[in-house]
Amino acid sequence: MNLALSPMRMALILLACVATVSTSGCVSSRMSDSEPDRLFRAGDYESANKALEKGIKKQGPDGRDLLLYLLDSGLSLHMAKQYEASNKAFMQADKIAEIKDYTSLATEGATLLTSENIKDYKGEDFEKVLINVYLSMNFALMGEYDDALVEARRVNRKLQMMITDGQRKYKQNAFARYLSAILYESQGRAADGNFYNDAYIDYKLARELDGSIPDVGRDLYRMAYALRMTDEMEKWSGEYSLTAADKKEAKFRASKADDRGEIVVVYQNGISPKKIPSRNFASIPEFIPRFNPVRSAKIAIDGNEVGEPYLLHDIEYTAIENLKEKYAGIIAKKIAGIVAKEVVSDRIEKATNSPLLGFISKVFFYVSDQADVRSWNLLPRDLQILRTRVKPGLHTVQVLPEGASSLTSQEVQVAARKTVFVNFRYMP
Repeated sequence: MNLALSPMRMALILLACVATVSTSGCVSSRMSDSEPDRLFRAGDYESANKALEKGIKKQGPDGRDLLLYLLDSGLSLHMAKQYEASNKAFMQADKIAEIKDYTSLATEGATLLTSENIKDYKGEDFEKVLINVYLSMNFALMGEYDDALVEARRVNRKLQMMITDGQRKYKQNAFARYLSAILYESQGRAADGNFYNDAYIDYKLARELDGSIPDVGRDLYRMAYALRMTDEMEKWSGEYSLTAADKKEAKFRASKADDRGEIVVVYQNGISPKKIPSRNFASIPEFIPRFNPVRSAKIAIDGNEVGEPYLLHDIEYTAIENLKEKYAGIIAKKIAGIVAKEVVSDRIEKATNSPLLGFISKVFFYVSDQADVRSWNLLPRDLQILRTRVKPGLHTVQVLPEGASSLTSQEVQVAARKTVFVNFRYMP
Protein backbone atom coordinates (compact mmCIF):
# COMPACT_ATOMS: atom_id res chain seq x y z
CA MET A 1 0.00 0.00 0.00
CA ASN A 2 1.32 3.43 -0.94
CA LEU A 3 1.27 5.50 2.25
CA ALA A 4 2.87 8.62 0.69
CA LEU A 5 -0.53 10.14 0.03
CA SER A 6 -1.46 13.68 -0.88
CA PRO A 7 -3.66 15.63 1.58
CA MET A 8 -6.48 15.44 -0.97
CA ARG A 9 -6.14 11.66 -1.30
CA MET A 10 -6.09 11.30 2.47
CA ALA A 11 -9.21 13.43 2.75
CA LEU A 12 -10.93 11.21 0.17
CA ILE A 13 -10.00 8.11 2.14
CA LEU A 14 -11.46 9.67 5.27
CA LEU A 15 -14.66 10.64 3.46
CA ALA A 16 -14.98 7.11 2.07
CA CYS A 17 -14.56 5.70 5.56
CA VAL A 18 -17.15 8.10 6.94
CA ALA A 19 -19.52 7.06 4.15
CA THR A 20 -18.93 3.39 4.93
CA VAL A 21 -19.97 3.87 8.54
CA SER A 22 -22.75 6.40 8.05
CA THR A 23 -24.51 4.50 5.26
CA SER A 24 -24.31 1.14 7.08
CA GLY A 25 -22.01 -0.17 4.36
CA CYS A 26 -20.79 -2.88 6.71
CA VAL A 27 -24.28 -4.25 7.31
CA SER A 28 -25.12 -7.37 5.31
CA SER A 29 -28.49 -7.07 3.58
CA ARG A 30 -28.98 -10.86 3.65
CA MET A 31 -28.06 -11.29 7.32
CA SER A 32 -30.44 -8.48 8.31
CA ASP A 33 -33.27 -9.84 6.14
CA SER A 34 -35.33 -11.98 8.52
CA GLU A 35 -38.38 -12.55 6.30
CA PRO A 36 -36.96 -15.51 4.29
CA ASP A 37 -35.79 -17.12 7.54
CA ARG A 38 -39.26 -16.78 9.11
CA LEU A 39 -40.96 -18.32 6.08
CA PHE A 40 -38.42 -21.13 5.86
CA ARG A 41 -38.87 -22.00 9.55
CA ALA A 42 -42.62 -22.12 8.98
CA GLY A 43 -42.11 -24.64 6.17
CA ASP A 44 -43.31 -22.22 3.49
CA TYR A 45 -40.30 -22.86 1.28
CA GLU A 46 -41.73 -21.42 -1.93
CA SER A 47 -42.55 -18.09 -0.26
CA ALA A 48 -39.13 -18.08 1.37
CA ASN A 49 -37.58 -18.45 -2.07
CA LYS A 50 -39.70 -15.64 -3.51
CA ALA A 51 -38.46 -13.35 -0.74
CA LEU A 52 -34.90 -14.40 -1.49
CA GLU A 53 -35.38 -13.81 -5.22
CA LYS A 54 -36.27 -10.21 -4.43
CA GLY A 55 -32.93 -9.92 -2.67
CA ILE A 56 -31.14 -11.49 -5.63
CA LYS A 57 -32.65 -8.87 -7.96
CA LYS A 58 -31.65 -6.05 -5.62
CA GLN A 59 -28.12 -7.40 -5.40
CA GLY A 60 -27.63 -7.49 -9.15
CA PRO A 61 -24.73 -9.40 -10.72
CA ASP A 62 -22.10 -7.71 -8.56
CA GLY A 63 -23.82 -7.56 -5.16
CA ARG A 64 -21.69 -8.21 -2.10
CA ASP A 65 -24.28 -10.62 -0.69
CA LEU A 66 -25.34 -12.28 -3.94
CA LEU A 67 -23.81 -15.61 -2.96
CA LEU A 68 -25.69 -15.65 0.36
CA TYR A 69 -29.02 -15.12 -1.37
CA LEU A 70 -28.27 -17.81 -3.96
CA LEU A 71 -27.27 -20.36 -1.32
CA ASP A 72 -30.45 -19.90 0.71
CA SER A 73 -32.52 -19.77 -2.48
CA GLY A 74 -31.04 -23.08 -3.59
CA LEU A 75 -31.76 -24.59 -0.19
CA SER A 76 -35.35 -23.27 -0.13
CA LEU A 77 -36.02 -24.70 -3.60
CA HIS A 78 -34.39 -27.97 -2.52
CA MET A 79 -36.85 -28.26 0.37
CA ALA A 80 -39.74 -27.23 -1.92
CA LYS A 81 -38.79 -30.24 -4.13
CA GLN A 82 -38.05 -27.94 -7.06
CA TYR A 83 -34.79 -29.71 -7.67
CA GLU A 84 -33.98 -28.40 -11.16
CA ALA A 85 -34.48 -24.79 -10.05
CA SER A 86 -32.46 -25.54 -6.90
CA ASN A 87 -29.60 -26.89 -9.01
CA LYS A 88 -29.66 -23.76 -11.15
CA ALA A 89 -29.25 -21.58 -8.04
CA PHE A 90 -26.51 -23.83 -6.62
CA MET A 91 -24.60 -23.94 -9.90
CA GLN A 92 -24.65 -20.16 -10.11
CA ALA A 93 -23.47 -20.04 -6.50
CA ASP A 94 -20.71 -22.53 -7.28
CA LYS A 95 -19.32 -20.23 -9.97
CA ILE A 96 -19.16 -17.35 -7.50
CA ALA A 97 -17.71 -19.40 -4.66
CA GLU A 98 -14.54 -20.58 -6.39
CA ILE A 99 -11.90 -22.34 -4.33
CA LYS A 100 -9.27 -19.71 -5.18
CA ASP A 101 -10.72 -16.41 -3.99
CA TYR A 102 -9.13 -13.73 -6.12
CA THR A 103 -9.60 -10.21 -4.77
CA SER A 104 -8.27 -7.00 -6.31
CA LEU A 105 -5.33 -5.39 -4.58
CA ALA A 106 -7.31 -2.17 -4.18
CA THR A 107 -10.16 -3.97 -2.40
CA GLU A 108 -7.76 -6.01 -0.28
CA GLY A 109 -5.90 -2.86 0.73
CA ALA A 110 -9.15 -1.13 1.62
CA THR A 111 -10.08 -3.96 3.99
CA LEU A 112 -6.97 -3.18 6.04
CA LEU A 113 -8.41 0.26 6.77
CA THR A 114 -12.07 -0.69 7.08
CA SER A 115 -13.65 -4.16 7.13
CA GLU A 116 -13.89 -7.50 5.31
CA ASN A 117 -17.57 -6.66 4.80
CA ILE A 118 -16.76 -4.41 1.85
CA LYS A 119 -15.65 -7.49 -0.13
CA ASP A 120 -17.97 -9.76 -2.08
CA TYR A 121 -18.88 -12.75 0.07
CA LYS A 122 -17.12 -15.80 -1.35
CA GLY A 123 -18.23 -18.36 1.25
CA GLU A 124 -16.55 -20.34 3.99
CA ASP A 125 -14.71 -23.45 2.83
CA PHE A 126 -17.30 -25.82 4.31
CA GLU A 127 -20.06 -23.88 2.55
CA LYS A 128 -18.34 -24.26 -0.82
CA VAL A 129 -18.16 -28.01 -0.25
CA LEU A 130 -21.83 -28.22 0.77
CA ILE A 131 -22.90 -26.67 -2.54
CA ASN A 132 -21.85 -29.89 -4.25
CA VAL A 133 -23.31 -32.03 -1.46
CA TYR A 134 -26.70 -30.45 -2.12
CA LEU A 135 -26.30 -30.75 -5.88
CA SER A 136 -25.59 -34.46 -5.38
CA MET A 137 -28.63 -34.86 -3.13
CA ASN A 138 -30.84 -33.03 -5.64
CA PHE A 139 -29.80 -35.33 -8.47
CA ALA A 140 -30.25 -38.39 -6.24
CA LEU A 141 -33.75 -37.23 -5.26
CA MET A 142 -34.55 -36.84 -8.98
CA GLY A 143 -33.22 -40.34 -9.67
CA GLU A 144 -30.40 -38.99 -11.84
CA TYR A 145 -27.65 -41.05 -10.23
CA ASP A 146 -24.88 -40.45 -12.77
CA ASP A 147 -25.07 -36.71 -12.16
CA ALA A 148 -25.36 -37.30 -8.41
CA LEU A 149 -22.10 -39.27 -8.54
CA VAL A 150 -20.35 -36.46 -10.43
CA GLU A 151 -21.21 -33.98 -7.68
CA ALA A 152 -20.32 -36.42 -4.88
CA ARG A 153 -16.87 -36.85 -6.43
CA ARG A 154 -16.49 -33.08 -6.73
CA VAL A 155 -17.02 -32.75 -2.97
CA ASN A 156 -13.88 -34.67 -2.19
CA ARG A 157 -11.89 -33.10 -5.04
CA LYS A 158 -12.68 -29.68 -3.59
CA LEU A 159 -11.58 -30.79 -0.15
CA GLN A 160 -8.38 -32.24 -1.56
CA MET A 161 -7.62 -28.91 -3.27
CA MET A 162 -8.21 -27.08 0.00
CA ILE A 163 -5.88 -29.44 1.82
CA THR A 164 -3.17 -29.21 -0.86
CA ASP A 165 -3.40 -25.51 -1.73
CA GLY A 166 -4.38 -24.11 1.64
CA GLN A 167 -2.39 -26.43 3.89
CA ARG A 168 -5.52 -26.94 5.98
CA LYS A 169 -6.30 -29.89 8.23
CA TYR A 170 -9.59 -30.77 6.56
CA LYS A 171 -10.60 -34.35 5.86
CA GLN A 172 -12.79 -35.74 3.14
CA ASN A 173 -16.54 -35.81 3.60
CA ALA A 174 -17.90 -39.12 4.94
CA PHE A 175 -21.46 -38.20 3.92
CA ALA A 176 -20.42 -37.67 0.29
CA ARG A 177 -18.35 -40.87 0.25
CA TYR A 178 -21.13 -43.00 1.71
CA LEU A 179 -23.69 -41.39 -0.58
CA SER A 180 -21.57 -42.20 -3.64
CA ALA A 181 -21.13 -45.79 -2.40
CA ILE A 182 -24.92 -46.17 -2.16
CA LEU A 183 -25.32 -44.70 -5.65
CA TYR A 184 -22.67 -46.98 -7.16
CA GLU A 185 -24.23 -50.05 -5.55
CA SER A 186 -27.64 -49.02 -6.83
CA GLN A 187 -26.22 -48.63 -10.32
CA GLY A 188 -24.54 -52.01 -9.96
CA ARG A 189 -27.81 -53.72 -9.09
CA ALA A 190 -29.40 -52.14 -12.16
CA ALA A 191 -26.45 -52.94 -14.45
CA ASP A 192 -25.54 -56.46 -13.31
CA GLY A 193 -22.71 -55.42 -11.03
CA ASN A 194 -20.62 -53.21 -13.30
CA PHE A 195 -20.40 -50.56 -10.57
CA TYR A 196 -19.77 -52.82 -7.58
CA ASN A 197 -16.03 -52.24 -7.55
CA ASP A 198 -16.56 -48.47 -7.30
CA ALA A 199 -19.09 -49.03 -4.54
CA TYR A 200 -16.63 -51.24 -2.67
CA ILE A 201 -13.89 -48.60 -2.89
CA ASP A 202 -16.17 -45.85 -1.59
CA TYR A 203 -17.52 -48.01 1.25
CA LYS A 204 -13.92 -48.56 2.33
CA LEU A 205 -13.13 -44.85 2.11
CA ALA A 206 -16.29 -43.95 4.05
CA ARG A 207 -15.27 -46.47 6.72
CA GLU A 208 -11.81 -44.88 6.97
CA LEU A 209 -13.44 -41.49 7.55
CA ASP A 210 -16.03 -42.79 10.01
CA GLY A 211 -15.60 -46.32 11.27
CA SER A 212 -18.84 -46.30 13.25
CA ILE A 213 -21.23 -46.10 10.27
CA PRO A 214 -23.96 -48.67 11.00
CA ASP A 215 -23.82 -51.79 8.85
CA VAL A 216 -20.69 -50.68 6.98
CA GLY A 217 -19.19 -54.10 7.78
CA ARG A 218 -22.14 -55.77 6.09
CA ASP A 219 -21.84 -53.34 3.17
CA LEU A 220 -18.19 -54.28 2.69
CA TYR A 221 -18.88 -58.01 3.02
CA ARG A 222 -21.74 -57.75 0.53
CA MET A 223 -19.61 -55.98 -2.08
CA ALA A 224 -16.72 -58.39 -1.54
CA TYR A 225 -19.14 -61.28 -2.12
CA ALA A 226 -20.53 -59.64 -5.27
CA LEU A 227 -16.95 -59.20 -6.54
CA ARG A 228 -15.99 -62.78 -5.54
CA MET A 229 -13.22 -61.52 -3.24
CA THR A 230 -13.10 -64.39 -0.73
CA ASP A 231 -10.12 -63.07 1.24
CA GLU A 232 -11.86 -59.74 1.70
CA MET A 233 -15.05 -61.50 2.76
CA GLU A 234 -13.14 -63.31 5.50
CA LYS A 235 -11.46 -60.07 6.56
CA TRP A 236 -14.72 -58.17 7.04
CA SER A 237 -16.46 -61.16 8.58
CA GLY A 238 -13.80 -61.39 11.25
CA GLU A 239 -13.37 -57.67 11.85
CA TYR A 240 -17.11 -57.07 12.31
CA SER A 241 -17.96 -60.44 13.88
CA LEU A 242 -20.62 -61.11 11.29
CA THR A 243 -23.06 -63.89 12.14
CA ALA A 244 -24.25 -66.63 9.81
CA ALA A 245 -27.51 -64.69 9.45
CA ASP A 246 -25.59 -61.50 8.55
CA LYS A 247 -23.68 -63.33 5.82
CA LYS A 248 -26.80 -65.02 4.46
CA GLU A 249 -28.60 -61.67 4.23
CA ALA A 250 -25.59 -59.98 2.59
CA LYS A 251 -25.33 -62.71 -0.04
CA PHE A 252 -29.07 -62.59 -0.69
CA ARG A 253 -28.97 -58.79 -1.12
CA ALA A 254 -26.17 -59.14 -3.67
CA SER A 255 -28.05 -61.77 -5.64
CA LYS A 256 -30.58 -61.39 -8.44
CA ALA A 257 -33.07 -63.36 -6.37
CA ASP A 258 -33.59 -60.34 -4.12
CA ASP A 259 -36.14 -58.12 -5.83
CA ARG A 260 -36.52 -55.76 -2.86
CA GLY A 261 -35.91 -52.08 -3.36
CA GLU A 262 -34.27 -49.67 -0.95
CA ILE A 263 -35.40 -46.43 0.65
CA VAL A 264 -32.65 -44.01 1.67
CA VAL A 265 -33.92 -41.42 4.13
CA VAL A 266 -31.90 -38.19 4.26
CA TYR A 267 -32.70 -36.32 7.46
CA GLN A 268 -31.51 -32.72 7.78
CA ASN A 269 -31.64 -31.86 11.44
CA GLY A 270 -31.76 -28.47 13.16
CA ILE A 271 -30.10 -25.18 12.25
CA SER A 272 -26.44 -24.42 11.64
CA PRO A 273 -24.35 -22.25 14.00
CA LYS A 274 -24.53 -18.48 13.88
CA LYS A 275 -21.52 -16.33 13.05
CA ILE A 276 -21.06 -13.44 15.48
CA PRO A 277 -18.27 -11.03 16.49
CA SER A 278 -15.84 -12.89 18.75
CA ARG A 279 -16.46 -12.39 22.44
CA ASN A 280 -12.70 -11.94 22.89
CA PHE A 281 -11.88 -9.78 19.84
CA ALA A 282 -14.91 -8.02 18.36
CA SER A 283 -13.45 -7.50 14.88
CA ILE A 284 -12.92 -11.27 14.40
CA PRO A 285 -15.87 -13.61 13.72
CA GLU A 286 -16.69 -16.85 15.47
CA PHE A 287 -19.41 -19.48 15.10
CA ILE A 288 -21.63 -20.30 18.06
CA PRO A 289 -24.23 -23.11 18.16
CA ARG A 290 -27.85 -22.11 17.81
CA PHE A 291 -30.71 -23.68 19.78
CA ASN A 292 -31.15 -27.27 18.62
CA PRO A 293 -33.35 -29.27 21.00
CA VAL A 294 -33.49 -32.33 18.72
CA ARG A 295 -30.44 -34.54 18.16
CA SER A 296 -31.98 -37.74 16.81
CA ALA A 297 -35.16 -39.16 15.33
CA LYS A 298 -37.04 -42.38 14.65
CA ILE A 299 -37.91 -43.46 11.12
CA ALA A 300 -41.13 -45.33 10.40
CA ILE A 301 -42.05 -47.10 7.16
CA ASP A 302 -45.74 -47.85 6.73
CA GLY A 303 -46.28 -47.18 10.42
CA ASN A 304 -43.50 -49.48 11.64
CA GLU A 305 -40.33 -48.09 13.19
CA VAL A 306 -37.25 -49.27 11.32
CA GLY A 307 -34.50 -47.43 13.20
CA GLU A 308 -32.69 -44.14 13.76
CA PRO A 309 -30.79 -42.25 11.06
CA TYR A 310 -27.05 -42.03 11.54
CA LEU A 311 -25.29 -38.64 11.76
CA LEU A 312 -22.83 -38.62 8.86
CA HIS A 313 -21.94 -34.93 8.62
CA ASP A 314 -21.89 -32.56 11.60
CA ILE A 315 -22.13 -29.15 9.93
CA GLU A 316 -22.10 -27.31 13.26
CA TYR A 317 -18.79 -28.88 14.31
CA THR A 318 -17.27 -28.44 10.85
CA ALA A 319 -18.18 -24.75 10.69
CA ILE A 320 -16.72 -24.00 14.12
CA GLU A 321 -13.50 -25.96 13.55
CA ASN A 322 -12.90 -24.72 9.98
CA LEU A 323 -13.13 -21.10 11.12
CA LYS A 324 -10.71 -21.81 13.97
CA GLU A 325 -8.27 -23.17 11.36
CA LYS A 326 -8.32 -19.74 9.70
CA TYR A 327 -7.73 -17.69 12.85
CA ALA A 328 -3.97 -17.37 12.41
CA GLY A 329 -4.44 -15.76 9.00
CA ILE A 330 -7.29 -13.56 10.19
CA ILE A 331 -5.32 -12.31 13.19
CA ALA A 332 -2.24 -11.65 11.04
CA LYS A 333 -4.36 -9.51 8.72
CA LYS A 334 -5.92 -7.66 11.66
CA ILE A 335 -2.44 -6.83 12.96
CA ALA A 336 -1.47 -5.52 9.53
CA GLY A 337 -4.68 -3.48 9.54
CA ILE A 338 -3.84 -1.91 12.89
CA VAL A 339 -0.45 -0.83 11.54
CA ALA A 340 -2.05 0.58 8.37
CA LYS A 341 -4.68 2.51 10.34
CA GLU A 342 -2.06 4.07 12.60
CA VAL A 343 0.23 5.01 9.72
CA VAL A 344 -2.51 6.51 7.52
CA SER A 345 -4.03 8.44 10.44
CA ASP A 346 -0.58 9.82 11.26
CA ARG A 347 -0.08 10.82 7.60
CA ILE A 348 -3.43 12.60 7.56
CA GLU A 349 -2.55 14.48 10.74
CA LYS A 350 0.82 15.59 9.39
CA ALA A 351 -0.42 16.43 5.88
CA THR A 352 -3.29 18.55 7.18
CA ASN A 353 -1.42 19.84 10.25
CA SER A 354 -4.51 18.87 12.25
CA PRO A 355 -4.22 16.51 15.24
CA LEU A 356 -8.01 16.58 15.46
CA LEU A 357 -8.44 15.35 11.88
CA GLY A 358 -5.84 12.66 12.50
CA PHE A 359 -7.70 11.56 15.62
CA ILE A 360 -11.07 11.59 13.86
CA SER A 361 -9.72 9.53 10.96
CA LYS A 362 -8.31 6.98 13.40
CA VAL A 363 -11.66 6.72 15.18
CA PHE A 364 -13.51 6.17 11.94
CA PHE A 365 -11.01 3.54 10.77
CA TYR A 366 -11.45 1.54 13.96
CA VAL A 367 -15.22 1.98 14.15
CA SER A 368 -15.59 0.66 10.62
CA ASP A 369 -13.46 -2.42 11.38
CA GLN A 370 -16.25 -4.89 12.08
CA ALA A 371 -16.24 -8.68 12.04
CA ASP A 372 -17.63 -10.21 8.87
CA VAL A 373 -20.49 -12.28 10.25
CA ARG A 374 -21.97 -13.37 6.94
CA SER A 375 -22.70 -17.08 6.49
CA TRP A 376 -25.07 -19.52 4.79
CA ASN A 377 -27.94 -18.90 7.17
CA LEU A 378 -30.45 -21.73 6.61
CA LEU A 379 -28.19 -24.77 6.69
CA PRO A 380 -29.11 -27.64 9.03
CA ARG A 381 -27.04 -28.50 12.08
CA ASP A 382 -26.23 -31.93 10.61
CA LEU A 383 -26.99 -34.45 7.88
CA GLN A 384 -28.22 -37.91 8.87
CA ILE A 385 -29.06 -40.99 6.82
CA LEU A 386 -30.94 -44.27 7.15
CA ARG A 387 -31.27 -47.13 4.67
CA THR A 388 -33.95 -49.80 4.70
CA ARG A 389 -34.96 -52.59 2.33
CA VAL A 390 -38.62 -52.78 1.27
CA LYS A 391 -40.81 -54.78 -1.08
CA PRO A 392 -41.64 -53.11 -4.41
CA GLY A 393 -44.65 -50.82 -4.16
CA LEU A 394 -45.93 -47.63 -2.55
CA HIS A 395 -44.61 -46.88 0.94
CA THR A 396 -45.23 -44.15 3.53
CA VAL A 397 -42.15 -42.70 5.21
CA GLN A 398 -42.36 -40.79 8.46
CA VAL A 399 -39.71 -39.03 10.57
CA LEU A 400 -40.34 -38.61 14.29
CA PRO A 401 -37.78 -36.22 15.82
CA GLU A 402 -37.07 -37.06 19.47
CA GLY A 403 -38.71 -34.37 21.60
CA ALA A 404 -40.61 -32.68 18.77
CA SER A 405 -43.69 -33.21 16.61
CA SER A 406 -43.47 -35.71 13.76
CA LEU A 407 -42.70 -34.31 10.33
CA THR A 408 -45.17 -34.50 7.46
CA SER A 409 -45.06 -38.03 6.05
CA GLN A 410 -44.14 -38.69 2.43
CA GLU A 411 -45.16 -41.45 0.03
CA VAL A 412 -42.57 -43.03 -2.25
CA GLN A 413 -42.93 -45.55 -5.06
CA VAL A 414 -40.19 -48.18 -4.96
CA ALA A 415 -39.48 -50.41 -7.94
CA ALA A 416 -37.85 -53.83 -7.73
CA ARG A 417 -34.07 -53.67 -7.18
CA LYS A 418 -34.15 -49.86 -7.25
CA THR A 419 -33.04 -47.26 -4.71
CA VAL A 420 -35.24 -44.28 -3.88
CA PHE A 421 -34.15 -41.23 -1.88
CA VAL A 422 -36.51 -39.24 0.34
CA ASN A 423 -35.64 -36.01 2.15
CA PHE A 424 -36.82 -34.46 5.44
CA ARG A 425 -35.89 -31.31 7.41
CA TYR A 426 -36.52 -30.47 11.04
CA MET A 427 -36.23 -26.82 12.12
CA PRO A 428 -36.40 -25.75 15.79
